[in-house]
Amino acid sequence: MSRLNKLLRPFLAGAGVAGTVAAINRGLRDGPLPTNHIGGAQRGWTWRGYEIFAAEAGSGPLVVLVHGIYAGASSYEFRKLFPLLAQSHRVVAFDLLGCGLSERPNLAYSAELFVEQIVDALGEFGAEPTTLVGSSLGAAFAIRAAARASDRVAHLVTICPTGLGGVLDKDSTPVQAALTAFVRSPVVGEAFFNALASRPSLRWFLEHQSYADKSSVTPEIIDHYYAVTHQPGARYVPAFFVGGGLNVNVARDLPFITSPVLIAWGERAPSVNKLPNAYEFMKLARHGSLAAFGSSGLLPHEEEPQAVYSAIATFLGVEQQLPS
Repeated sequence: MSRLNKLLRPFLAGAGVAGTVAAINRGLRDGPLPTNHIGGAQRGWTWRGYEIFAAEAGSGPLVVLVHGIYAGASSYEFRKLFPLLAQSHRVVAFDLLGCGLSERPNLAYSAELFVEQIVDALGEFGAEPTTLVGSSLGAAFAIRAAARASDRVAHLVTICPTGLGGVLDKDSTPVQAALTAFVRSPVVGEAFFNALASRPSLRWFLEHQSYADKSSVTPEIIDHYYAVTHQPGARYVPAFFVGGGLNVNVARDLPFITSPVLIAWGERAPSVNKLPNAYEFMKLARHGSLAAFGSSGLLPHEEEPQAVYSAIATFLGVEQQLPS
């Protein structure tokens, strides 16, 4: 009996640690989450059997907003641009499947899945040709969607897009695929993700990789991202992101986009996504123009929303009202 106890002791110890970690994970879930984090009127959309969060405001020609991909990603990043665009357009923002306030199933997420969702969104929200606005990796998905459904896209706005110049445009490696499997795994994978999505980690990422001005990273923003990342299933999309499974190379897509393309860029973006990379997009876009924002990082629509709105309005030929 004593020998059996010795053999079982490491297993029991491991089970005890796993049980403790699982309990901690449960304690971190289900933080307070808003029902609408962008404003406007919430509208229902069931896509392939899953409930998708979408919000709508304004009237006029349709603009559809597609957020980027990162821990806690959602249409929340458009909360400042959304009401500005609604002054002259009907604007719809939605959370991609697995992100934000949308359902977060444990699926094999891919760039193709998100491109298909964006193409379907263009038909879901309006029959007329649309202005499609995408941010970061969401902009790369939007580029491919616009190339695939060119008749539905009147104008394309890409904000610090990825997909060229070595920025999220490579195929996933076996090592990266193993990382995806690890983050998706129960207990340990969830604990690893919770560590990455701690408040200090989120603050560091936002201050060093997203915003040019660290003072823009307010406690309210940290609280929001923390709440989103600690919902059940919040780690599944980031698992495929860190594993390279969402990477997309748009070099073969841009030349087939017939609509005008605006490339909006924060001049103080991190070194991997510096302004010179914007010119790679300009070379391939048939009707491309560039708007650069000197006080912004990867989220100029957050740090300089009025300037970004003005650039988009000019691009769309909208007569702007001067602030009162």
